[in-house]
Amino acid sequence: MDTITAAAPAPTAASRALASKAVWLVAAAAFAAEMALSARYGYVRDELYFLASGQHLAAGGVDQPELTPLLARLDALVTGNTLVGLRALPALAFAGLVLLTGSMARQLGASRPGQLVAALATACCAEYLGAMHELTTTTPDFFCWTVALLLITRLLTSRDPRWWVAVGAAAGVGLAAKWNIGFLLAGLLLGFACTPSARPLLRSRYLAAGALLAAALAAPDIAWQAAHGWPNLDVFGALQQDAWANRAFYWPAQLLYTSIVLAPLWVRGLVAALRSAALRPAGIAAMAVIAVQFVLGGKPYYPGGVYPFLFAAGAAALFTGAGAAQAGRGRPVVRHWARYCAWFCAGAAVSSVISLPVLPAAALARFPAQKVNYDLGEQIGWPSEVRLLASVWRALPSPERGRATLLAGNYGEAGAVARYGPSLGLPAVYSGANNFWLWGPPPAADTAAVAVGIDPVLLRREFTQVRLVARWNNGLGVADDEQGTPVYLATGLRGGWAQAWPAFRHYD
Repeated sequence: MDTITAAAPAPTAASRALASKAVWLVAAAAFAAEMALSARYGYVRDELYFLASGQHLAAGGVDQPELTPLLARLDALVTGNTLVGLRALPALAFAGLVLLTGSMARQLGASRPGQLVAALATACCAEYLGAMHELTTTTPDFFCWTVALLLITRLLTSRDPRWWVAVGAAAGVGLAAKWNIGFLLAGLLLGFACTPSARPLLRSRYLAAGALLAAALAAPDIAWQAAHGWPNLDVFGALQQDAWANRAFYWPAQLLYTSIVLAPLWVRGLVAALRSAALRPAGIAAMAVIAVQFVLGGKPYYPGGVYPFLFAAGAAALFTGAGAAQAGRGRPVVRHWARYCAWFCAGAAVSSVISLPVLPAAALARFPAQKVNYDLGEQIGWPSEVRLLASVWRALPSPERGRATLLAGNYGEAGAVARYGPSLGLPAVYSGANNFWLWGPPPAADTAAVAVGIDPVLLRREFTQVRLVARWNNGLGVADDEQGTPVYLATGLRGGWAQAWPAFRHYD
């Protein structure tokens, strides 16, 4: 007999209303918590990059498709280009994850307490607390995974192949944000192929229609990549340099990133899905995605989109309504669901110290939470760094300033100058990092540069004189990637920018 029922029970109207209200309250609380901390530190480097990319929209990009830059551009237009406004979008997506998880649990047969537990697990998941705090490619990626998995559960429980079209739409939007959802699609095909009872669904014309829809939505980025020599492969190659370090931390991270208190729930969900003839394709897909990312040396958060399904499946296995009665039990498997809720909230309170900017920024010097959550440190000090560049720029003699350009070593620095520089009177910034390299080179008349975070060896190769003029300090003693970044004045460009610019390119 299946561990998880193949279809949801038929609750009364009052039961549905109560369950829905509780899940919506959890979603509202998740949104409120994110917004309360939205401007606690500052932009993360990827957000600055996507804001800049939003000003140069194209069919694709060096390191990601263009959905996230498009979202950043639209959000900036609607909210007045504010940090709080930018963070509202991922906070809404986080609330959406909570609602979708509760809906999945209901679809899988969870009782009202089970739906609440599943939704609360997502709201308390350390990985989602951190990732959905900021607008990066992970935001639409996780959201599209969750939508696709909800649609897959409806396909599996209803046996209605028309759901394939909706799955294709969700997958296509996900591919327009990040190629990562391709691993889920491959895992699902494997799961359906390995499950005899589900295999006939692969022969549906609706699957072909969904696949065509997904391909059409992904096509612009694929065409852009082909036209530009597949730069994304260079980015993947650079990421592979960290493969062994990722593997060493991968399995502990699956516990820490979700939260140790939530691990028993998602492990139970995985086991229950694999045991259920109805849900085995999704269970195989989840297991395959987690395993393949380890083998490939992917970052530990890459399979994070499968956990809403596993939370829902675990809650359905623990808290069944009609399913328990059909199994001859007649009552929920676990009585004290409130203990789960309290335990999850306690875990979230602890993990939020690392997942979110709860601590004062200065406290990171004594409690280096950014060693686990890299983005915490990368939200500190960008306006101050740009002000330092502005002071160096204004100190240049007017004739020299008239033939100088601004160079930045990474896309965070370049994005920060693009965001804050205009209000300080700085000119356009140029960088060899990822998409920024495509937007260069600097004007041909510029023969000098104020360069931040660029290898002095490269500068000395391209300029006759290179002098260290400043070094940025965040003033908090926080050891992040920007602390101690040097600022150079380089003069006497040896050749033209058309000759020099290829040397500055780096994709990572």
